[in-house]
Amino acid sequence: MNIKTIEEKLDDAILSSKKYIGIGEVASYIPELANVDADNFGVALVKTNGEMVLKGDKDIKFSIQSISKVIDLIIALEDRGKEKVFSKVGMEPTEYKFNSIRPISDRAANPLINAGAITTCSLIKGADVDEKFSRVMEKVKNLSNSKDIVFLEEVYNSEMKTTDINRSIAYYLKSIGIIENNADDVLDLYVRNCSIGVDIKQLAWIAAVLANGGKSLDGKEQLIDKEVVKITLALMAACGMYEESGKYLIEVGFPSKSGVGGAIIAIIPGKCGVCTYSPRLDKSGNSIRGKELLKEISQTLDLNIFI
Repeated sequence: MNIKTIEEKLDDAILSSKKYIGIGEVASYIPELANVDADNFGVALVKTNGEMVLKGDKDIKFSIQSISKVIDLIIALEDRGKEKVFSKVGMEPTEYKFNSIRPISDRAANPLINAGAITTCSLIKGADVDEKFSRVMEKVKNLSNSKDIVFLEEVYNSEMKTTDINRSIAYYLKSIGIIENNADDVLDLYVRNCSIGVDIKQLAWIAAVLANGGKSLDGKEQLIDKEVVKITLALMAACGMYEESGKYLIEVGFPSKSGVGGAIIAIIPGKCGVCTYSPRLDKSGNSIRGKELLKEISQTLDLNIFI
């Protein structure tokens, strides 16, 4: 489909999604996230050849939040390998909330809930937290084809003051041997990763790289190993929208990952990557308008991977 047709259909979908303006609440349990304009909105679609459409608030930087779990997983798989990673975390969806301690037995349920992502953060290599975080930032810059990736220190400080549940998860994971290193350091890295500041184009570009089998969009470099891409997309499809993942996959039909900052990334293999940004969330922590927009473009652009 040519880019002009995509833009026209995207405009129609944006118009249709306006009925969701004002519905839902921002993630006020992190004070700094409560300060954003709840009705910010943007969408970016990047094809695997690098062509793109940008609409709405394209220059606003927002915190990546749980979309960082995708990056954590990719780096952990690259650093430690599949066998090591999945000896610590499972591959199954969970019916519980993303920050619940309940889906932990001998392993965290999956890498796309908090317990699983705290675990994958513990597997990222580096001499200390600063070095590990520097590697994460470089990865985001590399995959997004952008040097303009920032650390939102205000979000980090706000989140560290209110992260008691995640702290308890980290200590519990340490107590049962899933985390092998210092729990406070692992939690620090996890929250830093959630506090990375990006815009819709940068996230859509990362999504397009995943849609392109891990290759750069100019086709010159394999940025992520194909096996790592396969695992990542499978887990995003199964678990990326928290306890709503099954319903979402039926209705929308492609791998996605949300963050409580208001963004959702979506990967349509071989075609494009999409990022929506709208901070009002449903009870599961997924962007309401973003989710509905993705449902609309799945139908109008024929993006469902199952048909």
